[in-house]
Amino acid sequence: MKVKHKQLIFTPRSPRSFTVSGATSTIKPIVKNGEIVSLVSKDWSIHLGMNVPIKRRKYKVNIIKERLVGNTRVYDVSSSILTKSSIFVFPMLGADKTLYMFDQLFVNCFIGDDKHKDSIVLLYRFSGDSTFLKFEEALKKFSTFVESYDPSPEYVVFVFRVPQQHQEDFNKFKLGKYSELSGEYKSQLLDFHKFNVHGELASILYRTESKRLRMQQQLNVKIPVNAELHSIIDINQETFNKNDYI
Repeated sequence: MKVKHKQLIFTPRSPRSFTVSGATSTIKPIVKNGEIVSLVSKDWSIHLGMNVPIKRRKYKVNIIKERLVGNTRVYDVSSSILTKSSIFVFPMLGADKTLYMFDQLFVNCFIGDDKHKDSIVLLYRFSGDSTFLKFEEALKKFSTFVESYDPSPEYVVFVFRVPQQHQEDFNKFKLGKYSELSGEYKSQLLDFHKFNVHGELASILYRTESKRLRMQQQLNVKIPVNAELHSIIDINQETFNKNDYI
């Protein structure tokens, strides 16, 4: 079924997600086990697993979230959230995220796919625009570049080796030892994302006391002083599976 409704507004938010706004009072969310599995109105519906065309892009529906904007419900529909690899591993390639079209066409980063393990795997929306084609060629000139491939006409994947100087930090990331990343790489990571030393990511990297106390209160559990303040990775979520996006 085509996703059309004259009273609803479909707005791309990122290469991973779009929002449904407008006359959302006409929508009934179907919930199972505490999660929204579909949105249904009189002549319109979407459900988990569906591919939805929005402004010449297709989005695989894997996550549906509801939020309030004022007194109006808005639904955020996405194929995925950003992986931990996108935060902690992507910066190993160098420079900063603006040079990687992070907010325009970048979809997600992984540490492997069905052919490559312990690698840096970048998933992008494909674009025939000359800027992206030049960007593709630039990535292929990286000394760590392994290969690129198209899992579908809408996506392109770039695979890189982990730079040798970051191998130890890569291994610590896989073990969830975020506070044990090297001091140099912590600074590089914050610079890549343009985060400051007083922000949320820094509080994880430097294992701040204020972060630990906040988590204790939120989770209502005792957190040891030497505990990491971010969950360990789920290897399945950090491995590219084309079925999640296509």
